[in-house]
Amino acid sequence: MDIKPLKRFSFLPLLLAMCLLPGVARAIDADLSKPQPTATNRVPLRISGPGADRIVDFTTWQSTVQKMDVVGQVSEGLFCGTTEKLKYSKDFDTWFVTRLTKAFKTTALKSGYVSADAAHSVFDEKKNDADFRVGATLLAFDYRTCVDRTSSKGGAYAKIRWEIFSARKQKVVYAPIIEGSFSTTDSMPHSDFEDAFMQAVAGNLFADPKFVEIINSGGFADNEPTAALPRLSIAADHVVRGEVPRITPDLVKAVVTVESGIGSGSAFYISRSGYLLTNYHVVSDAKFVRIKLSDGRSLVGEVLRSDKILDVALLQTEPVNFDALSLRSEPGVVGEDVFALGSPFGSVLNGTLTRGVLSSHRVIEGVSFLQSDAAINPGSSGGPLIDAKGQVIGIAQLGSSAAGLGLFIPLPEALDKLAPSVSAQAQ
Repeated sequence: MDIKPLKRFSFLPLLLAMCLLPGVARAIDADLSKPQPTATNRVPLRISGPGADRIVDFTTWQSTVQKMDVVGQVSEGLFCGTTEKLKYSKDFDTWFVTRLTKAFKTTALKSGYVSADAAHSVFDEKKNDADFRVGATLLAFDYRTCVDRTSSKGGAYAKIRWEIFSARKQKVVYAPIIEGSFSTTDSMPHSDFEDAFMQAVAGNLFADPKFVEIINSGGFADNEPTAALPRLSIAADHVVRGEVPRITPDLVKAVVTVESGIGSGSAFYISRSGYLLTNYHVVSDAKFVRIKLSDGRSLVGEVLRSDKILDVALLQTEPVNFDALSLRSEPGVVGEDVFALGSPFGSVLNGTLTRGVLSSHRVIEGVSFLQSDAAINPGSSGGPLIDAKGQVIGIAQLGSSAAGLGLFIPLPEALDKLAPSVSAQAQ
């Protein structure tokens, strides 16, 4: 279930009510004849570096423990002589997630993480943009206590499968199974007992070095092998050369509008053979898209290769009769003049050229970007960032015209990921 604000439950009446629920023992009930399971409780690791700026939010909960499963026992009376079996229920489930949510947020704050609550104003309508969403599935639970009106003593144990969902990768990047337990022979207030138990459960997640590595890396530290793509030879013997703005009409011809059915974006030819570069988010998972040229003609574009993480894609149409854009191998220099070309708001405004400077080289969530004040408007994503000689140095990815901020994927990284081998550009 998605976690929402929940009222504070009075624990003792809840425990006693769970003991009185009718039902029969199940094969998966906790074996109360055996010692209660325990776990080694570790000290949470403090986050530092890039991870300290990322928002981590506990959002989802479910339990494999079923209603009426025996999950422990509760004793009362002198010398704890009266014992009843403890059965799981919907209210018990609600109590568990309420207390675990509190422990998760408290531990995250103490360990240096940014919580979603702290990251937003109460007037902010977008509160779901956490870098990582964390879910938990209760796999096993064993709760054995002796209680009176105000206090508890005994032990509690839980096994949880945590799932760390990366917003950037749009998938679960880590799913450890972690145990936590707490026990005491001294009576303590019910709330203190609950807090100590839940802090142990949440704390062992934050003490996991792999969890910290995942957050610090922006979700790129998972164990997936990255298969290198075979090199694709592309001839680029006819390219636009000269100074902007003298060559602007030729540049405009090589920049096109991409229509994929989910919206429109931009792309640009890197070869007369029909090869183009754009963003992954422009084409998404489409196999074929429509390419609209500056003269109004439409061609079918096939998505040959793409990378969702870097947000780049390689397309191909039939060969074209105009020159492609020249690709620059040297990195952009901060302070140099640059130009962005694209089709803001669709093909009606195709061939729009904006000017700026290369403001900075950035690394965000482990990904390199070129920053410029050259405008990127909706529909310009996937278009080229070119230097004063018309050579491509980057691909438009994200922009905010109000803030004068544009982010571009460096061309060498896009070529390295998509593996096109572009031949020498001799005229």
